[in-house]
Amino acid sequence: MIRARFSRLVERVGKILFPPVCPLCAEEVFQDHRLCEACRRALPPMPEKLCLRCGELTARPEQGCGHCLDRPDLPDAAFFAFPYEGEVKELIVGFKFSDRSERARLLGDLCWERLGAALAWENPDVVIPMPLHAWRLLGRRYNQSALLGGVLAGHLRRPLITDALLRVRKTRPQTRLNARERRENVQGAFRATPARVMDRSVLLVDDVMTTGATLYMAAGALKQAGAGRVAGVCLARVDPRTGSDSNLNQGVMHG
Repeated sequence: MIRARFSRLVERVGKILFPPVCPLCAEEVFQDHRLCEACRRALPPMPEKLCLRCGELTARPEQGCGHCLDRPDLPDAAFFAFPYEGEVKELIVGFKFSDRSERARLLGDLCWERLGAALAWENPDVVIPMPLHAWRLLGRRYNQSALLGGVLAGHLRRPLITDALLRVRKTRPQTRLNARERRENVQGAFRATPARVMDRSVLLVDDVMTTGATLYMAAGALKQAGAGRVAGVCLARVDPRTGSDSNLNQGVMHG
């Protein structure tokens, strides 16, 4: 009891001496893990002409695109909160590569603000994050998709399951590969546990989608293990007209 009161006192004093600031412009804000109103309003919208299943540009999003025809391995739906550019890119690069794991709350809440209605309508049974290989997890010390998934699972009031989908093969970083190499790189990289996903609807959470190779392979593994509906949600989508996340790779080099 005394320790808890002391911790709350230290927290209050800390906020007085070091008030929370916007991570983009350093403007003082009223609550930790929030953007100021100006930066929030400046966040870019997603393009409206993205296929609702795979995220490719298409003239008729609600009907799907040619890329989706006869592809049972693809997610049944795909949602994207932001284009990977500008301030969003800056936040994600720091979150993913510069040990800024505390940004999970901010980014997860922003994702929910954009996509909450659609995700609630999906009403998944479980939330599953995109897994990291054990060696990469050891080096990074946290799985950014699991942290994002935890925030979304909290909003949905659904369980976050981190042991249902495993990355069983170490792969090269996708940022250094072209589209064909990305598909080959993640071929057979995932395995799902039937007992954890059989006949359950899944929300599969990832941070950034470029060509979709990783998301598609993971969704295919979940379906092969008996999952029912699989919906993918990504915090950001690289512009499908370029298919390039070279800026993300720069974030790796420059932190």
